[in-house]
Amino acid sequence: MAPRITLSTDFGTRDSYVAQLKGVLYSEGPADLQVVDLSHELAPFDVLSAAWFVREAITRFPPQTLHLVVVDPGVGSARRPIVARVADQVLVGPDNGVFGALYDGGESVLEIEPARLGGRALSSTFHGRDLFAPAAARLARGEPCEGFARVITDYARLALPEPRAERDVLVGQVMHVDHYGNLVTNLSAGAVRALGHAERLTFQILGQEVAPLRDHYAQVQPGELIALVGSSDRVEISVREGSAAERLRARLGTLVRACASAVRESS
Repeated sequence: MAPRITLSTDFGTRDSYVAQLKGVLYSEGPADLQVVDLSHELAPFDVLSAAWFVREAITRFPPQTLHLVVVDPGVGSARRPIVARVADQVLVGPDNGVFGALYDGGESVLEIEPARLGGRALSSTFHGRDLFAPAAARLARGEPCEGFARVITDYARLALPEPRAERDVLVGQVMHVDHYGNLVTNLSAGAVRALGHAERLTFQILGQEVAPLRDHYAQVQPGELIALVGSSDRVEISVREGSAAERLRARLGTLVRACASAVRESS
């Protein structure tokens, strides 16, 4: 199998930053290198959002895939560049917690030492091009990371927000707003269904009540709010053929409450 590197950044695509990154990878990587764009539209400077994206995206890839992830608000500072081996995946990027949602206690983390990459000029504002890409290219060539990095144990860890229980209510929050305006929460399907049967579940967000929990979009009319379990196995608040984010003016961190409403007795 040809070596593969995935790219996830907050660079956008209007500037030359992604092109420069790829230029280094193709110039310094193996001739049969495959470079796969996952996203260059991650929320700028938002480490928490990037950590959520990484957890959702990279575990679907074949073993030993290299993932270059650059959301780096601390570029040029004392934050460290790292290579992280997590399960059967390899990640390269800044030590700012962006890989923390994947750490399971069995990870191995190494700090990249720039001087051991060849003494290249290092821009203080573009480590993606000058530091992370060369390191990823070396790994893609089959070089062991121990040749330019050292094992560390005091790396940054990041715990994604978990729902909290308040009496008979489970309080979660919006963790991602997707391209369609769906509000993806951290309320897992198992956790909310433990509150009661789907037809009893009620979700409250920004003064709106959405009930019951549905199975698919076609169960409501176009333009209607709906709560359902999405492909990530977490509750999403959506608008059929519309944007829940625009309708509700919701954003990352907006609270979503789940509770089991009383079953109304038929007359």
